[in-house]
Parts: sequence; C-alpha cells; structure tokens
Amino acid sequence: PKALSCKGKEVENVFNIRTPEDANRVVKLATSKNVVIVGASFLGMEVAAYLTERAHSVSVVELEEVPFKKFFGERVGRAVMKMFESNRVKFYMQTEVSELREQDGKLKEVVLKSGKVLRADVCVVGIGAVPATGFLKQSGINIDSKGFIVVNKMMQTNIPGVFAAGDAVTFPLALRNNKKVNVPHWQMAHMHGRIAALNMLAHGVEISTVPYLWTAMFGKSIRYAGHGEGFDDVVIQGDLDELKFVAFYTKSDEVVAVASMNYDPIVSKVAEVLAAGRTIRKRDHCGFFLFFRTGDMSWLTGKGS
Repeated sequence: PKALSCKGKEVENVFNIRTPEDANRVVKLATSKNVVIVGASFLGMEVAAYLTERAHSVSVVELEEVPFKKFFGERVGRAVMKMFESNRVKFYMQTEVSELREQDGKLKEVVLKSGKVLRADVCVVGIGAVPATGFLKQSGINIDSKGFIVVNKMMQTNIPGVFAAGDAVTFPLALRNNKKVNVPHWQMAHMHGRIAALNMLAHGVEISTVPYLWTAMFGKSIRYAGHGEGFDDVVIQGDLDELKFVAFYTKSDEVVAVASMNYDPIVSKVAEVLAAGRTIRKRDHCGFFLFFRTGDMSWLTGKGS
C-alpha cells in the first residue's frame, strides 16, 4: 500500500489496512474517537461506512471532487457521497494531507493543504497500492513500467514454466480486445490462480473471465461487472437520488462495464453476455428502458425480440 509522504507520517495510530488484525485494531482504537480517512475509493469508503456507528466522528480526505470518480464517474460518485453525508460522514475534497501532528507520540490532528485542521485519534490511509515486485528486477521476467508482471492469457510470464497471478500482474482482458490490464480484486485473483494451476498441468486454458465485484455500505449494495477504465460516457437509468439505478459505462459505442445499486440481477446478466463474447452497444438504450419499465431482459440475453 502507498504511504503518506507528509510531515509526521511516523506517528502512532496511522494505518494501512492489510490484515484482519489491522482492521480489528482500527475498530478498537476508533470507538468513540475521531477518525480521519485519507482516500475515497473502496477501502476508504468501506472503512468510513463501517465506523460511522462506532466512532465519534468520521472525516474523509480526497484529491478528487467526488468519491469513486475514476471508477464510477462523477454522477454516481456524487450520489454515493450524499448517502455518506446523510450518515454523518464529513468530506474534505480536492485537498490532501500536509502534516500529521502528535501529542505524546500519538496522532492528535491532521492538517490539510487547504489549511483546515481536523481532530484525529486514528487515521486510515487508502490511497492505492503498488506491486511489490522489485525483487524480480534481475530475474529476466518481463516487468512493465509500473512494476507489474506481464503475463499472457495462460498466466505465463515471458519465461517458460514461470507463472504469475493476482494483484501483481497485467494480463490480456478479452472483453477489452485483449488490452493488458491490472484488476486488483479477489474474484479475478482467484481465477488467475486457477488458470495458472491448470496451465502448470499443461491443460492449455486461457482466461476469459469478466471482472465482477460488489461492495456494501449502509445496507446498500453496489455491484459492478466489466472493466470501465477510460470510459468516455455513462448512461444511467433509474433514480440516483433514490439510490436505485443502473449505470452503463461506454467507450466509443461499446458498453465496457455496468454498475447497479438495488437493481439486481442486471449486473450478473450483463456479465454473462460479455463472458459469451457478445457486445452491448450504447444505442441499446431502448432495451435499457424496457428493462426498467417491465423487468424484461430478453433483449440482453437474446431470447426475445
């Protein structure tokens, strides 16, 4: 995990959560205390949601103007932000931490570049991660410019008999025309390991899985399928204010990912269609509309007109 580089980063009670023990310690220390979370993507927002009923206060600091902007886009991110604000979470957006101040060696305040000073007994940092692959630099294994191990569809590196899987790799994603991507989610890591193991046994299996993930916050579940990196438009059906919607992420004319809140099972159905190698076009909005009016997904599965 990436660490803060500001003054005071070595004070006590500043955490990167990597293990269940880390999480349990944060919960114990945060109970009835002031918590500042740096980063408004999955880790930060899930921690914020969990701690709202336990901590005295929860504040989130983020460089972007809304949470999840790069992943879900601005409109969905703003709707999620409103949900958090209605649950006592305070946001300090488009700023970052300039200093962590201590008292008796323990965290006391978080100072922002905007000049705001936040009371803080615990700070959780969730600002991304980098692959720990430095030990492979002299190995001959192909590493890309960001430090990820490059593998093919069989999870094999450029060296025969050497395989890699999980968060540390980039691999060809079929639904994005075999673009090399990194998908740091457990579902994909699980599949990577399975494909690598089968190919160690010479089964000749290629990965074709559609990335799928979900998260739950305040009793609301967000489901996501595909790989929306670089999306240029978002087609939203439903009601963002009511937190009941489906968002289709498009690149040019093609749907590359879909997210939903309180509208199952459309995300899993889209994942099935993409896994079958079919393309969903942006112009299929008539089908989207049909689904929202009637629940009919025959247009998507190809079983109807």
